[in-house]
Amino acid sequence: MEIFEICAASNLDFVFTRGFSFFEPYLRYFIEEILEIGGEVYVSRTPSGAVSGIFMYDGFEKTGTIYASSREVFDYFYGLKPFNFLFSELKTEVESETYDIYTVDVEDLVFVHRFSYEISVAEKMHVGEIEQFMGSTHPGINKKWVSVALRNGDRCFTVRLGKEIAGLGWVSFVNGIGRFHSLYVKPQFRRMGIGEDILFARLFWLKSKGARLAFSEISRYNTSSSRIAMKAQMRPSGQVFQYFKKNSDKEKELKR
Repeated sequence: MEIFEICAASNLDFVFTRGFSFFEPYLRYFIEEILEIGGEVYVSRTPSGAVSGIFMYDGFEKTGTIYASSREVFDYFYGLKPFNFLFSELKTEVESETYDIYTVDVEDLVFVHRFSYEISVAEKMHVGEIEQFMGSTHPGINKKWVSVALRNGDRCFTVRLGKEIAGLGWVSFVNGIGRFHSLYVKPQFRRMGIGEDILFARLFWLKSKGARLAFSEISRYNTSSSRIAMKAQMRPSGQVFQYFKKNSDKEKELKR
């Protein structure tokens, strides 16, 4: 296989092998985002020229995602960089945590929800505050992601109690498909319906935009988020796996 690094999504023609990834409609968007926050993207091709693998890597967080159906491609990218954790749709014998991909047909979805809290949508003026919230709730996060996501059209829905952000959740909208991600409610405000309000606010927003589908990746250990997703008629339709920390041989040598 041929491996090369790309510096712009426009440098990739996006001809994939059959059944390459559930996330195909989002791959260009993901590539543009990871490059904008200072990350790296590597691509493998088959002898016929089709894309057989993509590896997106954030050196600040030391996290990455491998998109590949081939174990050979997975193994190459798995060993390419040191990481704290990485995601892949490919299940191997290496220890991992399972995330279910919940989906819902938004186009034909009929739902009613009574909101208990006022929902706000973050604007550019709130970038600093959102960065602070994300940094405190997701230690080690690359804060550049917040401004990049807002600039590229992501929406951040928040619930405030007094002057404090009690919880927030993000939604992306690409190629007619919505993605819910990074939902977080502070521990002292949980079991109050805040997460459910944020989910339905994002669903209503996607419906107004003409979305046909929405999805979210939820850890099997996160039973509260799974329960909220099912209240919105979302159902598991796929899986992605989180692999944990691996140091490079170079790092191991330096530690000796």
